[in-house]
Amino acid sequence: MATTCDREVQKSNYLHSVSGLIKQDKDDQSQDIARLYDDWTTSYDEDLEKLTYKGPNQVASILAECSDSKDIRVLDCGSGTGLVGEALKDAGFTNLYAVDISQKSLDIAEKKGIYQKLVCDQVGKERMPFIDNEFDALVCIGCLGPSHISPVAFREWVRIVKPGGVTVFSVRHCYLQVTQGEEELHSERFADNFNEILEELRSTKKMEILTKENVPNFMGNSHAFVYAMKVL
Repeated sequence: MATTCDREVQKSNYLHSVSGLIKQDKDDQSQDIARLYDDWTTSYDEDLEKLTYKGPNQVASILAECSDSKDIRVLDCGSGTGLVGEALKDAGFTNLYAVDISQKSLDIAEKKGIYQKLVCDQVGKERMPFIDNEFDALVCIGCLGPSHISPVAFREWVRIVKPGGVTVFSVRHCYLQVTQGEEELHSERFADNFNEILEELRSTKKMEILTKENVPNFMGNSHAFVYAMKVL
């Protein structure tokens, strides 16, 4: 039986591995990402709880403020084991769908009985397996970042979310700007891509920013911005 010390070492190893992939910031690390999160599934929920992960409750609150109905069709993009889905369900949302690169994470999420459908697929690099205007809203919390979900995904989000629909997503400060204590996680390439694609979609009137919240200690000591954007 694993001791508390063993579990803490294992958690530290997983977090170190995630940081290592972020620092590499390569274009296609999908197999490494899928393998890492597959391996992490047994302790993932517990590990993030210990980090006081604010993302799930934050997105549920914001989506509730931006939505007229709790019956809207919501895609949880990078759903993992379903932490965000649980928060959305607790907030009253009933029509939830999931997509994630880790099949083992989806297997755990499926057992929670949160989602109508779960799809294992890489997000954003290629055309997503959904039809145009399929969803009323999309959330992506804790997944947008170097080596993970690229800002290129924004273009797919405006395709699969109906005009008038909402996307809510988070991005850590350190990915966009040099941040004390997290300098090694900054990616100028990711930041430039993020800003360019966001401006492209705004200037072509495909999306508009509804809110941008600064969330201190979003996960552990790491701060994040949480955006709510309307698809036009």
